[in-house]
Formats: sequence, structure tokens, C-alpha cells
Amino acid sequence: MRAADRHVRGGILARQKAADLRANEVVERIEKGGVDPRPLPSLREDSMASMESMPSMESSPSMESIESAEPVSDVTGEAGADEMHEDMPLEGAMPYDPASAGEDLAQRVTDDTDSGGDPHEHNERKAHEMAGQMTEDTGSGGDMNLHAEHKVEQTVEQKLEG
Repeated sequence: MRAADRHVRGGILARQKAADLRANEVVERIEKGGVDPRPLPSLREDSMASMESMPSMESSPSMESIESAEPVSDVTGEAGADEMHEDMPLEGAMPYDPASAGEDLAQRVTDDTDSGGDPHEHNERKAHEMAGQMTEDTGSGGDMNLHAEHKVEQTVEQKLEG
């Protein structure tokens, strides 16, 4: 046995003996009736009997329906269709048909590409126009793949010259 074990052994044995004594005392009190058992949870002093629920309240009567209002004619203070748009930029175009408003907008937006109001055709033409502008310096005519190949060739030539 090592010296450290001998030094610690006495304290451990003393604590073990004290724990055994306490356990024996508890067993003795229970067997001889020296300890009252705990009450069951439903019989605890702090538990209360449940209260009765309150009776429901009577519903309030519903309101009667309101009659529809009579149509009003010749209301003062409202402007007529012609008066409302005086000196406005859309004068003459108002009141307009909502169904044709979308068509009018499409026509105005696609005017610069002569797409006739077709937004898909407009986008195609705009994309082709932009591709032509971007590939102008390599003479690729809007072909982005050919443009990339020409750019690579130009870069290689510049590196070899420099």
C-alpha cells in the first residue's frame, strides 16, 4: 500500500462508518415507528378541494339588420368626369378603359424596338442590340462565344508582344 493510500484511508473509513450509522438509525425509526410516513399527495395539507365551475352567462341578444341605404342622386360637391381632369397631363385620355390601359402601356414601352406591344419580342430585340454593342470591338456581330474567343486571342497576342 502506498503512503498516500494510507493517509486517505482513515478519512474514508470514518465517513463510511458515519453513513452506515445514519442508515441504521433511519431503518430503526421506520421499523419501530419513530418516523411518520409521508402523506399521500392527494391528502397533503396544502392541497385544496377543487372549486365548482361558475354557471355560464346568458348570451346578449343580436342586433337587428340595418336596411340598405337609398341611392343618392345629384350629390353636391362632387366633380363631373370632365371637370375632374382639367389642366391635367392626361386630359383627353381620361376616363379610360382599364382593359385597354395595359395594351396602351405595352405599345408605349415597346415603341423603340417596333415590337408592336409584344414584351417578349421587345426583350429579344433589346438583348440582340446590347450584344451587338458589347461585341463591336471584336467584330463578332453579337455572338458572345465568338467575342470571348477573340478576346482570348487578343490577350494572348498582347502578352506575347509585351
